[in-house]
Amino acid sequence: MKTLINSCLVISGLIAAIASATFTNPAFANPAIRQVLQTRECQGCDLSRAKLSFVNLRGASLRNANFASADLKLADLREADLIGAILDKADLRGANLEGADLTNAYTSETNFCGAIMPNGQKFTEGCPVQK
Repeated sequence: MKTLINSCLVISGLIAAIASATFTNPAFANPAIRQVLQTRECQGCDLSRAKLSFVNLRGASLRNANFASADLKLADLREADLIGAILDKADLRGANLEGADLTNAYTSETNFCGAIMPNGQKFTEGCPVQK
């Protein structure tokens, strides 16, 4: 009986530690990150420098969101609404953008400048010349 009680106490302590680590994670301190992960909707959100690698945002509504310098490695962005999204200097290596709507993301010369595309190539087309 004592062993069972001790085991339950250890398991309870582990659950509390994991829950505490999850809620004190700095990534979840940003309300925009919390919103996009919970609802897959965050139109016009500032997600610049966000750590979103491996996230499932399939079909997400992210119109006009700012992903400048965000980490989106291996993110699932299939069929996501990224109309007008800013992705300059974002890391999209291995991200799945199949069927994503990137309308107007390409029209501004800065929206993709310096982004690392899913194939690992740096996007430079139409970017301002740096001196």
